[in-house]
Amino acid sequence: MGGNTSQVEAGGTADTRDPQKINSDNERVARLARAMTARPNDKRPRNDHPFWEDQEDEDHDGYKESMYILKQLYKRMDPTVMKTLGDAKGEVKLSMKYDWQRKLLLVKVVSARDLSAKDLRGKASDPYIKLDLVPDSHSEGAKSTSVVTRSLSPTYNEILTFKVLEEDLVDTQLRVQVMSHDPMGKDDFMGERIIPVGEMNLSKVCTDWYTLQAETDLDIKGELEIGLQFLLPDTLQVSIFGASQLVCRDPDKLPCPYVKVIIPGVPKVEQTKIVKNTLDPEWNEVFNFPVAEEELSSRYIVLHLLDKAFVGETDALGQIFIDLMNLDINVGYTGKFALADLKNSNKVRTKWSQTATVQEFREAMYAHAVNRYPKLVFQKHKGNKVVTVSSRKAGSSAKIRIIDGMAI
Repeated sequence: MGGNTSQVEAGGTADTRDPQKINSDNERVARLARAMTARPNDKRPRNDHPFWEDQEDEDHDGYKESMYILKQLYKRMDPTVMKTLGDAKGEVKLSMKYDWQRKLLLVKVVSARDLSAKDLRGKASDPYIKLDLVPDSHSEGAKSTSVVTRSLSPTYNEILTFKVLEEDLVDTQLRVQVMSHDPMGKDDFMGERIIPVGEMNLSKVCTDWYTLQAETDLDIKGELEIGLQFLLPDTLQVSIFGASQLVCRDPDKLPCPYVKVIIPGVPKVEQTKIVKNTLDPEWNEVFNFPVAEEELSSRYIVLHLLDKAFVGETDALGQIFIDLMNLDINVGYTGKFALADLKNSNKVRTKWSQTATVQEFREAMYAHAVNRYPKLVFQKHKGNKVVTVSSRKAGSSAKIRIIDGMAI
């Protein structure tokens, strides 16, 4: 739902206001902070909001609230429709803008909702939001909001700033982590979202809800070299040559890497031998998978590079997903692929494992969103009510309570 932004404009948009109107850089930042704190339905003249453009109007906020209700109803009917990995659960709302003159990225942490409960009774959490930039070129470090006690839908309205040069924006990622404060021990991880800042149009304020995901390992590096060859009539040959410049997890011991090869939908899993104590392993192994030519357009390969440093233990060194749609069966392919932590990729949930009911749920939810139907969901919510939906085919139902106009 959240996370979609427009593409960044070349070089951004410079501030063209009369410099005499701004007494100092500090005043500029203060005005931007006030603008980002203003209510979205504030209708004061635009001159009072020099930085705040294209704010969400009341209708748009109402539509987003209705979409939240609709998504929660479908999630409760069938959790696989909107399933996230691991313990990650909920969404966080952020507003972002770049100050071109001060070279500052301003992030307003607005609120979060539908978080997981981390206390001993499983009913509440003490959440706070932690932000940092990757890469952190100016050693800004992580910055955090205040802690909201005993809440699964906290409100913050706090602005955090980061120094980042304009030319570095395109390669910058914002890591957003939701944590639950634990005064007796280590704070609990509740979910995170990696936001590619370079893909956003930061010449205006960008506000959106971001769905939390499992923790992403941004320290993974290195490459894996493979080869693909299709052998008529129905065999895909996968060659694993080697890897280079892998990440070393243990400063006292080199990894013992191996590769696991999977083609979702094909009941076969292959694995290379383990190469001990190296960051640049070589395998030169070949595996054959039964794949018909007409299936190539809908198949893909999953390669997991793992470290089996100790008996019974494995550590992920990165993954690669390769679509077979564009494979030239007459030529094949040989090349290197960059390793990354892809456990949050949509491909984790293979298209071959989707059931007909789940697919119908997805299509129905999309149709409801486009047509803003039923009206009992897509309307201005006031007072207290209970919205209930059911699916006869799936044999399930769900309900959500609306109190004082807000879904809980």
